[in-house]
Amino acid sequence: MQKARRSLVVLGSLVVALGIAESAAAALRDGAFPYLNIFQADADFGVRLRPDAQTAVRSFSGNVTSVHTSSLGFRGPEWVTGAATRVLLVGDSQMFGYNVDFDHTIAARLTHPERAVFNAAVPSWGPLEYTAIVRELAPRYRPTHLIFVANVANDWLESEAPNRLRTTEHDGWLVARHPDLQTPLDFPGRDFLMGRSHLVYAFRKVASHVGGNAPPRAANVDQLVQRLDELRASSTHRSRITRHLLAARDACGCTVIATALPLDVQVYAGEWAKYGTRPRNLRATEVLARDFLADAEEHGIDTLDLLPVLRAASPGAFLADDYHLSPTGHRAIATALEGHLP
Repeated sequence: MQKARRSLVVLGSLVVALGIAESAAAALRDGAFPYLNIFQADADFGVRLRPDAQTAVRSFSGNVTSVHTSSLGFRGPEWVTGAATRVLLVGDSQMFGYNVDFDHTIAARLTHPERAVFNAAVPSWGPLEYTAIVRELAPRYRPTHLIFVANVANDWLESEAPNRLRTTEHDGWLVARHPDLQTPLDFPGRDFLMGRSHLVYAFRKVASHVGGNAPPRAANVDQLVQRLDELRASSTHRSRITRHLLAARDACGCTVIATALPLDVQVYAGEWAKYGTRPRNLRATEVLARDFLADAEEHGIDTLDLLPVLRAASPGAFLADDYHLSPTGHRAIATALEGHLP
């Protein structure tokens, strides 16, 4: 009996010590992780976001952003369907508003009592997923408008590759698919320990000899430059993104606004400083967005050229420690889109 009592005391002390260590690890990072940790695997989309989830993300420089999802698994509050104007917004982490508070995002800024904005943007998705989610959501939510945002940083590279072949999740974290990727060993409490424990995350970082978040990198600049001719190639249109846009338009049966988000370093040369890299001339790569917008106009689709919009908002249109849009950039784009919406 005495031995059992001592064992219980030891076990209780261990639990308390681990609880204190967990709280300390969380406090050290303001309760936030360096990356989004609320993904779930999906056979069709590669990943989705967990419904009714809440987390916090800490940027490289320490800015903390709260993220919560609706019952549908999209960022922000529940969708209101009674508005006269119903806007479906599709895109990736840029339209999701990565490292930006939701109230500062394009979707939130465009929302008012007579206009509902359904933000169906999910990090890691590409043009194939934009079209697929329109097919899924349009019959139920009957959008009057669709905003299709092609991201120059990723979408031209991903236009022919479904996300289910590129991406999955482990313990809520986004991971790239590769031939050697192992299925994690399941055990009770794994979801919390490997996906939500700050203490375990800190141990894993130490074990992998990585401290904190990785320094920012310019997104896919080398690939865009080196593969420019290949990325422009399309058998039926000027742009390889156009077929996805037209498929999304047909699936929506609504008014479409097409736009292409340029890279931060395409917009403003001063953005190179945060990457510790000398500026490069990327003028030739601007043709990707021009081709896409020209195709859209040729098919009678309304377009918005974001390059002059974001240049007018720079410096400061993008985050100082990341390639994502800043609140200033989101505001500039939302203001420009207002002229295209009722």
